[in-house]
Amino acid sequence: MEERHVIVTYRLDRATIQELCAQLEPDLMSAIRHPTGIPPLVQVLSVLYFLARGSFQTTVAIASGMSQPMFSNLLSRVLSVLLNHMRSYIVFHQVEDLPTVKGDFYALEHIPNIIGAIDGTHVALVPPAGVNRCTETGRVTIQ
Repeated sequence: MEERHVIVTYRLDRATIQELCAQLEPDLMSAIRHPTGIPPLVQVLSVLYFLARGSFQTTVAIASGMSQPMFSNLLSRVLSVLLNHMRSYIVFHQVEDLPTVKGDFYALEHIPNIIGAIDGTHVALVPPAGVNRCTETGRVTIQ
């Protein structure tokens, strides 16, 4: 598979996928209880495809060569392992750092009030039900 196609399919490049598999493999191997278990690479690729596409479990399971219940169990297990490693991949800025972060993003593309990015994907945020407004300090008022 060409690198461009890997990125489109899994939203990560080949090197990052290999690095992720290497980091998660010990935890995923411990979950394999019998010789017909699904290799860690297949587990990770299946879950990445599911997350990248927002597809149905059945569709991903068929494409990965497994049943939907098997994929459902695998999805739960891989997501749990990913959560254990989350702090290695996801960083949330402290409130006091936000002015600097906003300034850095503004310096890059002249777009105001940006405090983070996810692989260049625009994510519309919708406030939870009951939230009337967001104040300048980032606090919300709730009825």
